[in-house]
Amino acid sequence: MSIKSFAFAASFLLLSVTIFSQSFPGKIGVGLDGIGGGALEFPNVTLTAGAWQSVANSGNLATTDAMGWPTEDFRVVFFDHRPFNAWNNAPDDPEKYVVDPSGTYSLSFKGQATLTSWCDAPILFQNQQYNPVNNTTTVDILFPPGGGPNAALIGNYGFFMLNFLQTDYENGSPGVKEIRLIRPGYPHNTPQIFRTAYLNALSPFSTLRFMDFIRTNNSDGGYPNTLSWNERQQPNAPRYKQGAPWETIIALANYTGKDIWINIPVDADSLYVVNLAMLMHTTLRPDVNIYLEYSNEVWNGGFSQFQYNYAAVLQSPEDADIRASTPFDDRRRARRVAKQVIKFGEIFENVMGVSVSSRTRIRPVFAWQIGGWLPWYEDVLNWINTTYGTPKEYIFGIASAPYFSEGSADPNATPQEIVAAMSATSDENVARIQIVAQYAAQWGLKHLQYESGPDNGGGSTTNIGNRITANRLPEMKTAILHNYQDNWFSENANGTALPGTNDLINYFVLSGKVSRYGCWGATEDLNYLQDLSHAPKYAALCELSGNCGNEPLISLLSPLNQSIVEPNTTHSISAETTDPDGTIQKVEFFVGATLLGVDSIAPYAISWTPQQIGTVAILAKAIDNQGKYRFTETNVVEVALNISGTQEPSGSTQLQISPNPAGGNEIELFVTNRDPLHGSVSILDLMGRVIRNKAIHEPRMKMELSGLAAGTYFLSLREESGEQWVKKFVVIRP
Repeated sequence: MSIKSFAFAASFLLLSVTIFSQSFPGKIGVGLDGIGGGALEFPNVTLTAGAWQSVANSGNLATTDAMGWPTEDFRVVFFDHRPFNAWNNAPDDPEKYVVDPSGTYSLSFKGQATLTSWCDAPILFQNQQYNPVNNTTTVDILFPPGGGPNAALIGNYGFFMLNFLQTDYENGSPGVKEIRLIRPGYPHNTPQIFRTAYLNALSPFSTLRFMDFIRTNNSDGGYPNTLSWNERQQPNAPRYKQGAPWETIIALANYTGKDIWINIPVDADSLYVVNLAMLMHTTLRPDVNIYLEYSNEVWNGGFSQFQYNYAAVLQSPEDADIRASTPFDDRRRARRVAKQVIKFGEIFENVMGVSVSSRTRIRPVFAWQIGGWLPWYEDVLNWINTTYGTPKEYIFGIASAPYFSEGSADPNATPQEIVAAMSATSDENVARIQIVAQYAAQWGLKHLQYESGPDNGGGSTTNIGNRITANRLPEMKTAILHNYQDNWFSENANGTALPGTNDLINYFVLSGKVSRYGCWGATEDLNYLQDLSHAPKYAALCELSGNCGNEPLISLLSPLNQSIVEPNTTHSISAETTDPDGTIQKVEFFVGATLLGVDSIAPYAISWTPQQIGTVAILAKAIDNQGKYRFTETNVVEVALNISGTQEPSGSTQLQISPNPAGGNEIELFVTNRDPLHGSVSILDLMGRVIRNKAIHEPRMKMELSGLAAGTYFLSLREESGEQWVKKFVVIRP
């Protein structure tokens, strides 16, 4: 049969088997692409910016302070969304598509600098100002249109580097600090963690896998180095150099309510895992299940985690039992992966008080590959049974990654022929899927896909235009439906195992640009989700989830955006919502990443009594009777004191400020009859906005006044007990 005849026959077959499509609620997960990509996850671009590069020493990193802020003139790439190989003027993508980053960005930083740009767009700097009171420079940066559907007409604008020259943080000290570049459409003072469009894009999926999100691959320092908890990515770092922090992952899970599939770093020591379990125990919402995987594709010799695991097999004192268990190194490698996963499960169940054997919240997974490694699954399960006991007491399931590629398609195949060839590969996978399902069923386990989807990457540029175009065809939706409905969830794909043994699938990633190395994204642009004809792969996953389309509509009523509320007083957070094709099940209300309350009866509202001064993001999320959700846009609210007067300490306690008026660059405060004293102290302006803030650990301390203009200010001291005092003081200048 010719390739064209084959393509027609395969396409007809696919159409015939997917007319009556099925959905699989709770079984369709997705991986999250690496941060800083086309999903534009965070409103604050600085978090995913490139390294600070020295201007004086080209090719080297800039020097930094203890927090990681640059201490010399520097340049930084804030984003690069250009098509792959565009820098050689030969992009792989025939459409040269790039997400549209245009609009007005707001930039601020502590200190002063001369700004110049180096990018592929004629950007404009507007309204640059320096405020000596708070030592802050602000500027608007206009990035012109050029991405999205206009890219081929106007130019592939997607690269933005900024030079910070003649920097002066303070008193001639070079460098700047606290750099914030906020995306168009978001107020500069927003503390919002994720873009609303990003949160909403995750609605159809039951599970989120964070392998790329935390940069799992090639992240270790080589055996025998280990990663301790204090070496993890810190949430208060200027940039997320090691991928997203665990705190950010927990926040995303709390917002979405999705199960999480986490990849423990290959070199993490036991205390790292203990601390991770403790963090999740105290801050992760209790209705979120946790899948545990050891690194990613430890079987894959192309990743450094393969070599780390192999070296541990041969050298680690803790793995002497593995070395003694079999003379075959390949089997040892797989057994050590299983041993690590079992250890993680035991740590999490001890910390969280939920047993792995209950097969509920804690879900350790042994992940391998169905290619030429099928016997490894059987060997590992038998070894677990012999060494520990019945496998289902220690792991939740075994996972594979049955990609479907274009196989032996003609080098000059059309896009339609490529899709048909990929579907044929999917059909060929069924025999191997049935075998692994049988292994899982033998021990009462689930068979999962740690990642999967259409894979026609590999790095070759042969026929690259057609290979990329194939992923954009409507036929790709049909191919994906066929792959999962018929070649994974069906009774036939389960083989001799009970239907349902083949369980959760994780599609490669939510979004991503196309290249010779793969077209991994369910969509190339989150803006495409407004019209799924441009995102056939995402459309297929939506249909499979049974959780897509006609999402509820919701808007926040109170508190108003950019309003000011007082702490320690009760306020209402309210929203109105409707559902086009069903009913509203409930509305969840968030302050920051904290789920503050839930209301299931209209009018939807909860009470809120803020405790801390500062700026907060308030969101509401409507969930309908089918589980579909939508978030409101965030309202940014300032929690500030009513400082129309003063509030002195009670009893014999006195709050003293010296000197007052103050003509120098510091004041001293002293609290009598309070030792020890623990809390925080702030300097506020007449609007109640915090200018300075620091912790207080003893009754006497000094506060810096440099940069404050002459005028009246307030000093606010709050003890850990919640008692709060406010006192006026005056700054005078020559």
